[in-house]
Parts: sequence; C-alpha cells; structure tokens
Amino acid sequence: MAKKERLDKIKEIIVSFTIGSQEELLNVLQSSGFDVTQATLSRDLKQLKVSKVPTANGYRYSLSSKVIDYGRSKAMPSKTSVSQGGILSVAFSGTLAIIKTHPGYASALAWSIDNYADERILGTIAGDDTIFLAINEKNSRKEIMGLLIEIFPELQTDI
Repeated sequence: MAKKERLDKIKEIIVSFTIGSQEELLNVLQSSGFDVTQATLSRDLKQLKVSKVPTANGYRYSLSSKVIDYGRSKAMPSKTSVSQGGILSVAFSGTLAIIKTHPGYASALAWSIDNYADERILGTIAGDDTIFLAINEKNSRKEIMGLLIEIFPELQTDI
C-alpha cells in the first residue's frame, strides 16, 4: 500500500487507541493489512512527529496537533479518563492557565505543549505536578481548551 495510506492509518490508530510501543503499533498495522517493517515504522513515526506522553499506566503515543487533521480523518480521539493521561485539572486566571498533573508528569506534559502548541500559548513553566501556561491575551479560554484537547485528546471528559 502507498506511504500516504500507511501514514494516515498510523494517525488513525494513534488517535483512536492507547498505543504504548512500536511493537504494539506494528501488530495493529499488520493486522490491518499493512506489510511494514519496524525500521519503516520508526521512520514513519519520526516523520509524523509522534511522541510518547506519560499515562497512569506507562506511556502512550501522541500526535502533534499540527499533524492531526480531524476534518479528513474519520477517527476521532477516544474519550478516556483524564487521569489516564496524567492531567488532573485545568484552571484559568487572566492570561494564565494552571494545569495540575499526577506527581512527576508536569515536565513531560509541558514539553508536549511547548513543542506542539502554536502562538496561542506563549510558553510553559513546569514543576513536579503543576504547569503554568502563559496564554496570548488575544485567545479565549475556550480556544486554549480546544488546543489542549488537540494535544491531549483525553481532556474531552469533564474538565
């Protein structure tokens, strides 16, 4: 199958399922009819800018919000427990957002935000279990939550 189809399938799998390893992703791809090697999959993940983000049970693959195109894909992020991704709450105060996480998760989650967010978020400061987001004053809280949901699909629950 063509590379574009394979990349689209990888994106669909990552946003639809909790995938924690290349081996797991490789098995899903192969069971979906894609004849792909581990080396090719590794290059595909690099091209798609896939990263691993911490969860309560280990790590899972996550796509950059700049790579996800929900308008063209039929796969939407699955609704999972927010604690599964490490984020406990999001609160706003003026042009700041405060994200509370499980202990030890803040730095990795802030890294994901810094690397995948656009001009709506000016920067982050992370501690052990808290992230401060500096928000562009031109953006609403709703827009910021939308961006955070793009980065961390599990936030679609009741936060």
